[in-house]
Amino acid sequence: MIVSRQALILEARALAFEAHAGHNRLNKAQQPYVYHLEEVARLVELSGGDEYEIASAWLHDAVEDTSVTLQEVHRRFGKEVGDTVHGLTDPPHFSRLSSLERKTKQAQRVRSESGRVKRVKLSDQTSNARCIARDPPVSWSRRGRFNYVQGARLIAIECAGVSEYLDDLFKIAYIEALKTLA
Repeated sequence: MIVSRQALILEARALAFEAHAGHNRLNKAQQPYVYHLEEVARLVELSGGDEYEIASAWLHDAVEDTSVTLQEVHRRFGKEVGDTVHGLTDPPHFSRLSSLERKTKQAQRVRSESGRVKRVKLSDQTSNARCIARDPPVSWSRRGRFNYVQGARLIAIECAGVSEYLDDLFKIAYIEALKTLA
């Protein structure tokens, strides 16, 4: 088992880089996907998140988007990180939903999750809203981007209060994203 705060975070970061190797964002810049994970982890840290939350931020998309399993996360990182990543991982049937339907279901689900899950989820939604504002996925229509941002807002409402800092950052990102859609 990982013994120090720094070791936990570095191990989660290493697994994220390994698992997401070759994955790029779908924006014009085609940024490596780990840039998003790094931004989420940084937002979690800046908002006062603990080592379990920071490690979870690095791993928040690993189970949905790579071959990493929840069992592996629990085994390698322990209960705190495993439970947090579980709370951040969509059930498989969510993938069949439209973006807005999926975001609505995520908002309903996160309502009953821990503060740890909410901190990481709000950081994730802030990062994604920033992406929509600055360099959105090239294949997404204006309507698709709008629906995504509206769904992210529903999630942010359910996560409100976990961090005033994140609440404020999300509001700024949301407004910036809406301006690009006007």
